[in-house]
Amino acid sequence: MMKIEAESGESAGGLISWLPKTDGTAGLTARLFWRYVLLFSLAAALWQVVAHFVSFKDYLGPDPDDSMRLVEIRDFLNGQGWFDLMQYRLGPEGGTLMHWSRFIDLPIAALILFFQLFTSDALLAEKLAVGVWPVLLILPLMAAMGLACFRLGGRHGLLIGLALLLMMLAAIVRFRPGAIDHHNVQLILVVAIAAFLIDPLARFSNFFAAGVASALAMAIGAETTPFVAVAALSVALLWGIQGERYRNAAIGFGLAFYVSALLAFVGIVPATLYSQVTCDTLSIGYLSLVVAGGFLLAIASMYVSRASLVVRFASLAVIGVLVAVIAVKLAPECLRSPLDSLDPLLVAFWLDGITEAQSIVREAINKPATLGGFYAVGLLAMVTCLYRILKAENRLAYSVLFALIGVSWLVAAVQIRGSLFSNVLAFLPLSALIAGLRARYIADRANSRAALAFVFAVLASLPSVWTFSGALASKAFGSASEEAAADNASETDRQTCPSKSALQAMATLPPGRILSSSNPGSLILRYTPHSALTGNYHRNQSGMVAALKMEMAAPDEALTMIRKFKIDYVLLCDGDGQVKALREHFPGGLVGRIFAGEVPVWLEAIDLGNDPKIKSFRVTLPQ
Repeated sequence: MMKIEAESGESAGGLISWLPKTDGTAGLTARLFWRYVLLFSLAAALWQVVAHFVSFKDYLGPDPDDSMRLVEIRDFLNGQGWFDLMQYRLGPEGGTLMHWSRFIDLPIAALILFFQLFTSDALLAEKLAVGVWPVLLILPLMAAMGLACFRLGGRHGLLIGLALLLMMLAAIVRFRPGAIDHHNVQLILVVAIAAFLIDPLARFSNFFAAGVASALAMAIGAETTPFVAVAALSVALLWGIQGERYRNAAIGFGLAFYVSALLAFVGIVPATLYSQVTCDTLSIGYLSLVVAGGFLLAIASMYVSRASLVVRFASLAVIGVLVAVIAVKLAPECLRSPLDSLDPLLVAFWLDGITEAQSIVREAINKPATLGGFYAVGLLAMVTCLYRILKAENRLAYSVLFALIGVSWLVAAVQIRGSLFSNVLAFLPLSALIAGLRARYIADRANSRAALAFVFAVLASLPSVWTFSGALASKAFGSASEEAAADNASETDRQTCPSKSALQAMATLPPGRILSSSNPGSLILRYTPHSALTGNYHRNQSGMVAALKMEMAAPDEALTMIRKFKIDYVLLCDGDGQVKALREHFPGGLVGRIFAGEVPVWLEAIDLGNDPKIKSFRVTLPQ
């Protein structure tokens, strides 16, 4: 039977030489590995499906990005070209060029076509496809986690890592039916890259796979760029330190990284945009860095691996300088924070209202009780990595993990949304830690300190435990409970207003452009044939700013802009966070006047049902 990761062909002997001293370092057959992975994947999938239907409100996920992804896929299936990423119904006249990758649209579209073979109901095929896709992704995530945790903590580390991931998945919605945004795929790639890079045998195949995964991660979403950059730097340093031992590994990663990135670029970027530098997608700016860095690393590894440490690091320094020069000359704007280019209006009335876009500082000021759930597990994992490094236990692997978890944690400190990556990556070193503490407890069951350490490590490794503890502390001290309740209510309003029935009623009206707040934008595109001036997408900054200026302006001034942007309808939801802010700060503006009952004469009310939260109007321009 084939053994997994058996150094020099033996199942246990080679493993013990590089794994932490646990009682789970015995060899593992491939069949048993996949049995574990399938078992935990099945449990996670069952939980996701049950949780989805218990709280069922829609066959699609609650995130507006899920709706926008579905709109993209529908357009693609209806004939919009592979290279045509324009969302023609979003923004001012002419539409908005989106930055989302067809690499996510394609498999979901393929599933829809597959299910259409068995049903003539197109909507049913769509429901089945978007329901199945996220659940299918659980298996590769579990496999990547299992491989990484086995490489660090043996069989028991593998089982503990899978169990931690199972509990994590129970607390998030990214893998539930209908969650078709790209973050779940990115998470798989991030964990897979980490698993491949800690291969103790430094094999070409593992590092080649890491290079492919790194390029694919960048092609799917540029938010993983810091992680990928650190992964590439880690490979370079491993080669610089180890030389000949990591020669094939560095060649594999370098070649796969730049070739895969080049193929991805040609595969998703239209020829007319080859020379355009963008920082939110795989453009010529990032491609140049990847091609130069990957190619030069592969070349250096081929010819300098047997040279001295000084020569290897000198060659890395030369490569680093060349890559830095390319970055400064070709894409200097990508070295700044992506938020620097946002209009101040969008920062105040859009970004500041998005929870997942908040920084650690802002979160500490506004909701300190939530910090543990976002940041504590990552910190614990980094401390664990440092301890292993100082103890000289599997130093190379833990150094790589420290860097990867660290950059993910820093990204999360800038925007909370990154905490999903740092929390899940934290399971890798923490699974080995828990496996070691378990072994100590099993060896001495009478030792209460060993038992407490084991239990504490398990609990401290779960973000949900920190979240729950923070909520209890907040309630005990009476801090921010009302604010949290208000936030929950606002989140509910964001997801349910305007309602599906209201939008379906709106869909019966002649197609036109709708002025609304940002949140309903993707829902308008999903449920109606209308265009939406604004939505939660920074590529549509002109439409978002125009919508805000209209809504905060006095009615007479707003009318001039409504004419300019050819607005046909106005749709507002009482309870939407952006609408609330505009009413509070600009009571004399269009939105404030409408909710005060002072509707301009050029707005004709539309009946969309009995929902009192919705204010909907047809624009009747005066002659």
